Amino acid sequence: MKHILLLAAFVFAACGTPSASPMAAPTGTPLTEASAPTATDVLATATPALKTEITLTDSAGRSVVVKLPVNRIVSLAPSTTEIVVALDGLDRLIAIDMYSDYPPEVSALPKITNPDMSVDYEQITASAPDVVFAAGITAPDVITAIEKLGISVIVVGSPNATFAAVLTDIRLVGAALERDTEAQVLTETMQTEWQALADRVAKTTDRPTVFWELDATDPSKPYTVGPDSFVAELLQVAGGTNIFADVTDAYPQVSLEQIVAKAPDTIILADSIWGVTPEAVAARAGWESIPAVQNQRVFPIDDNVVSRPGPRIVQGLQAVISILHPELK
Repeated sequence: MKHILLLAAFVFAACGTPSASPMAAPTGTPLTEASAPTATDVLATATPALKTEITLTDSAGRSVVVKLPVNRIVSLAPSTTEIVVALDGLDRLIAIDMYSDYPPEVSALPKITNPDMSVDYEQITASAPDVVFAAGITAPDVITAIEKLGISVIVVGSPNATFAAVLTDIRLVGAALERDTEAQVLTETMQTEWQALADRVAKTTDRPTVFWELDATDPSKPYTVGPDSFVAELLQVAGGTNIFADVTDAYPQVSLEQIVAKAPDTIILADSIWGVTPEAVAARAGWESIPAVQNQRVFPIDDNVVSRPGPRIVQGLQAVISILHPELK
């Protein structure tokens, strides 16, 4: 459209200037056919050449060449799906992973992975995407197999993400979608909102101890979060003290005896999406001696908001603050 408007502007300007006008060409400087600028000349100088490809450094530090424009996208992670949609790219998504479910509109898209997160390569080939956004936890052999199909793969996110890394990931996706301005606006807004919440929490000296439950399929040995995890940063900024900040694993499996010894003030159930309730925790054998259970400070939380390193993570921080410091609402 810009090309057409520029060409029309040039033609209309030429038609509106009488050839006999003394202003058409100064005396002694005849406007010859050879010297007159053509429509092609005007377009060439007024319109920069369109980029046909871009080289990006993804979250895994890989250099990836992406052909432009990117109009057909496969996402292998819920967080990346949310980033694409936040950057107004919903119409470019052609397939998603099994667990992408937000916003609700993506639910109608074909699923490219199985429940065990294995990838359907035949479906990827049939979808003919311009790019596949892999996750930080996507196995290297999966990435290699997709690249062998002649498809560019961009890794978005890392297993041990941070808030700063999430902002970088959003700008990475924005660059691939040629939505740099939108990505910059989004990340600046997120940064401002995150900092405002952090500043509010900084005014209180209360730091309740927290056990964050990820998976209690075996209630005697539930999974939780360690120090080098995305959730650990959420807890810290929200004004909580992670009782397992002293372990080495980012997502350790711990014993009931360890939890009882740590005596957490609060328990947050990130596995509530699977039906785990405060009442069920209170009924577990041996858990009745934990202060959080005794004082009825066991709270469910939306795991999709707090565990997906994407645009909604500020909402996740607010949710944790509301549990630990309801007085700061």
